[in-house]
Amino acid sequence: MPDPDDAVLHLRVRFAETDQMGIAHHAVYPVWMEAGRVEWLRAHGLSYRSIEDSGVSLAVSGLEVRFRRSARFDDAIAVHTRLVEARSRRMRFVYRLLNEDDGGLIATGSSEHVPTDREGRALRLPEAWLRPIAALVERPD
Repeated sequence: MPDPDDAVLHLRVRFAETDQMGIAHHAVYPVWMEAGRVEWLRAHGLSYRSIEDSGVSLAVSGLEVRFRRSARFDDAIAVHTRLVEARSRRMRFVYRLLNEDDGGLIATGSSEHVPTDREGRALRLPEAWLRPIAALVERPD
């Protein structure tokens, strides 16, 4: 069950995100997860734009999506995001996507991120970012 303190992104499946059968295409799930991750940062008083402006990017180094049931055109979706690991060279988020009409589980997923500089070279996440982010780590379900 999602933690009530999760940052939750509410969205609706757009027609452009579906295939000819009206089912959300698998390629949009990582996009929704990214939007959830950016919203998670915002909800916790952090800004991904500020991280980027400081010269640090959080490159995706791993991505997993487990599909449980279809999302269809115009379904209301809630993307629950949690941070479960934050180290100087790695961060990991987990996601639960739920149908808001019936609470059904649509998908679960996770993403791993490596801090990089503007040229894409891995680096340590500066303490100014690591300290506040690491303080927000939650235990995984």
